[in-house]
Amino acid sequence: MYRRRRRGRLLLRRILICFTAAAVLFLVGMGTARVVSGMESKAVRPAVSPGIPPPAGSSARSSAAEAVSKAPASSAASVPVSQAVPAASVSSSRGPSSAPPSMVPESWFDDAVFIGDSRTEGLANYDGLGDAVYYAHKGLTVSTVSTEPVVRIDGQKVAIMQALRKKHFAKIYLMLGVNELGWSSSQTFVEKYASLVDQLKKDQPDAQIYLQSILPVSAKKSESGTVYTNEKIVSYNQAIQKIAGQKKVRYLAVNTAVSDSAGCLPADASTDGVHLNAAYCGKWCAYLRSHI
Repeated sequence: MYRRRRRGRLLLRRILICFTAAAVLFLVGMGTARVVSGMESKAVRPAVSPGIPPPAGSSARSSAAEAVSKAPASSAASVPVSQAVPAASVSSSRGPSSAPPSMVPESWFDDAVFIGDSRTEGLANYDGLGDAVYYAHKGLTVSTVSTEPVVRIDGQKVAIMQALRKKHFAKIYLMLGVNELGWSSSQTFVEKYASLVDQLKKDQPDAQIYLQSILPVSAKKSESGTVYTNEKIVSYNQAIQKIAGQKKVRYLAVNTAVSDSAGCLPADASTDGVHLNAAYCGKWCAYLRSHI
């Protein structure tokens, strides 16, 4: 009887021990699973410290691209040129120094024609504007542009305005006026210049027309006589700018790209005080490429 009770107690004790051990193993297993799950979750989503850019290809870059794609559609092409803000006037958010003006590639001028006098001939020799066409001639004026045969087409020379009727251009750049500084009446220059712009618009209705300001001369050249003076050039440029507004075409103050603080052509820009050397032709080109 005693042995039977003793066996019963031993059996009950063993059952309790097994149950307790099973419960402990179950709890330990659950804790391990949670730890493993947490470790896997951290491995999938690495923490990124504030201020450190996410690695390439991360979701942060995708979000930025998505934000750009959802931004309101707008482009420089949809803004009238007269209202566009020059790139140089936009302050940079990266520091106190402003970003340099953005430039179009030289190929942008492949469908352009430049009309002008010997200064434009110099620009053609510099060759910094792609495959642009140059209808330029020494001594050219707003009068002789329609009469003097200077462009060779099909074996014969014709006047520039006649040549323009034989080929389509998307952009027309005009610079005339320095040879007209000695005319007895500046009003005659203004009238003929305005008439020339009207004719360009008629012959090339789809072209963008740019009226370039007359470039200054050196201080020495300006002080050497009464014809080629920077004071007269300023007056003529004001008239050209006014014509541009009246005719609704573009005015380009290219003189600002090659002038010193006094508004003169620097002494190192030219050997004769009038025609630009290669370095300053480069400044002229850079201005044109950043003011379209």
